[in-house]
Amino acid sequence: MQPPHSLSRRLLVGLVIVSFVYWAVVAWITVRDSVDEVYELFDVHLAQTALAVLRVVDPDETDPVMIPERGPAPSLEDILNRWPHLTERLAQARSGNAGQSKLGPTTPMVTGSIRSMQQEYEKSLRYQVWNGEGILLLRSANAPATPMTLQDAYSETIDSQDRTWRHYAVWDQDRHFRIIVSEAYDLRNHLVRTIVWHLASPLALGLPVLIVLLWFSINRGLNPLGVLTREISRRKPDNLTPLDASSAPGEVRPMVLALNELLLRVSHAIEGERRFTSNAAHELRTPLAAIQAQLHAVRRADSAEERKQGLEQLQRGVERSTRLVGQLLTLARLDPDQLLPDSSLVDLGEIAEAVCAELAPLALQREQTLELAVEPGLPQLPGNADMLAMLLANLVDNAIRYTPSGGRIDVALSHYLFGLMIEVSDDGPGIAASQRERVFERFYRIASHDQAGTGLGLAICRRIADLHKAHMTLTEGPNQRGLTASVFFSG
Repeated sequence: MQPPHSLSRRLLVGLVIVSFVYWAVVAWITVRDSVDEVYELFDVHLAQTALAVLRVVDPDETDPVMIPERGPAPSLEDILNRWPHLTERLAQARSGNAGQSKLGPTTPMVTGSIRSMQQEYEKSLRYQVWNGEGILLLRSANAPATPMTLQDAYSETIDSQDRTWRHYAVWDQDRHFRIIVSEAYDLRNHLVRTIVWHLASPLALGLPVLIVLLWFSINRGLNPLGVLTREISRRKPDNLTPLDASSAPGEVRPMVLALNELLLRVSHAIEGERRFTSNAAHELRTPLAAIQAQLHAVRRADSAEERKQGLEQLQRGVERSTRLVGQLLTLARLDPDQLLPDSSLVDLGEIAEAVCAELAPLALQREQTLELAVEPGLPQLPGNADMLAMLLANLVDNAIRYTPSGGRIDVALSHYLFGLMIEVSDDGPGIAASQRERVFERFYRIASHDQAGTGLGLAICRRIADLHKAHMTLTEGPNQRGLTASVFFSG
């Protein structure tokens, strides 16, 4: 058996997963955009640095390339402050280059200004200044004596230590000087790792806090369910009063209202069963007491005639009790709230013929006329054949029992405006208009009638009609005599 699912646990797991995925996607997008932004800014800085050095070498030179717009451009003063004595070193390089012999290059000047910067930055940035004849005039302490790149503008190379360098090379307008500024990818990668760490650390550190806050919020949000559960669990079995739906949250209120409807139906069902049990006990007490008295009389009978008469009365009492118990069981099985069992298309004409054929001997014994009239072309109706046969049998049996000897019972099946109609008419004593609705109540019997009965026959008929969505009425019989029971089926 699987353990029951916890709603709060499912909500917590779902929210944590959604939050984590959302946070991870946002972090990935942010890192991706940040990496692009960092690389672009570093490239802009690299190009601006090279142009700044070019302006120092050739102050009258104008920018030969278009600098990207994104990112603030460092000022010339910032460049010179970062590389002290760069102006003097370049002046010496230019004067040395002007007076050198054309037979060979002079030794390039090596600046140590970068050594005054932080060690990490010193390892990641380097530059070279070449003249138009390919002679190295100036380089940083960590720059090689050979050209760091042969390509102009942006390019990349890998040195002997497997370090990747990003270069920017630019010429002056007269191609007298070539400036190369290089930057190691280590610096950029370090910054990217820092960004990733700053994005991931709140996720790693905040996820436990988020889980605790979500757990607290979910438990607090589901607290009305706990209150409702405790209220129901504290109730006694006989307490079926509706729950208070006004204080329930909007999401829970439909469930509370549905539960109240269920409690109301259960209350009505229990009350009906109580009345049924009380009435059944009352009705069974009388025939059982009569059977007991008749059995006592048979035992004390002095003659065979008295004994025979007592046994006949005892048999009639047993038959009445058997009939009563059978009708009680039938009524108990017919629940008006349930769906119609074993529903199929049935032919009411065939059912009426079978019922009338079964009860015809009883009518003949009482010298009564039982006549069936079925209008041709009647359509079939959805229903339960056994229940419909029971309904018609009860109506015809009642008509036979309450119609005097020599009377007439008519059973008719015909069309009416909205469907089919069954009519059972007799010329017996009938039922007063004031009591025609009450006779559908269980165990109700008219005091003036001397026929033995249980008071359940018409109650069973009404219940079967309700299950078939039919309407049943009692009216005065033909020629203002007797009774006509009508059942109207829509279809």
